[in-house]
Amino acid sequence: MRKMDRRNELAELSDDATEGQLADYLASELSGDNGEWSIGIVEYTCPQCEAVVQIINEGLRNFNPLIAGWHEKAAEGDCFSRFVFEYLSFIAHVKNNLFYDANSDRAAIQALKRDRRIRQEYLENIEAVPFICAAWNEIIEELEGRPLHNSSADPDNPEIDKWWNTAADTPNREDDRPKGRVLLLDDWTNMVEYWYSVRNNLFHGGKNPNIERDSFLVERAYITLRQLMDSEIALLN
Repeated sequence: MRKMDRRNELAELSDDATEGQLADYLASELSGDNGEWSIGIVEYTCPQCEAVVQIINEGLRNFNPLIAGWHEKAAEGDCFSRFVFEYLSFIAHVKNNLFYDANSDRAAIQALKRDRRIRQEYLENIEAVPFICAAWNEIIEELEGRPLHNSSADPDNPEIDKWWNTAADTPNREDDRPKGRVLLLDDWTNMVEYWYSVRNNLFHGGKNPNIERDSFLVERAYITLRQLMDSEIALLN
């Protein structure tokens, strides 16, 4: 079964509800705050038979305060700590608010690469915010000479990941464009891959704060990812 949706809805009012319950229910309905009348629904579908199953809970956890809290925490500390908290905010938002059916981080990342709304808004922000544009230009220049390798699988023998240059759910092994690089200022697919690759290397011990290039890549991953999360969190409020 594949998760397709998670949402809170207003429960149905029973036929024997008291006048007080009816008044409270109507107030919740009009205000948009379900309060104690809220029920959580997680919806799954079967890819083979297309059957839909709904699981009803008393209420679903709202991850938005956690997402905003990690984003706020990311304003503190060194660039490595900042990127860790920003990435936690980012991936929680991507998996819990944007792509419910993603069954892994990689699936969510590929779905984000295909999201037209976020792509357009982010690329417009690059043009409008000089220091974000400058950060991406520095990344482009750095990776042109030394493409980004993935050390999460084998730190002793890092390789360039197969997911560069593709937004599909499977790698395009026939693509002959350079890998391990962000090619242009509108290369959204590889911008997302850059954040994910830096995350993999950092979380699996492939980045060292005492190495100048590692600090350079992590710091710019933080700067550029934070711009995305600033915009996304503003939409949650």
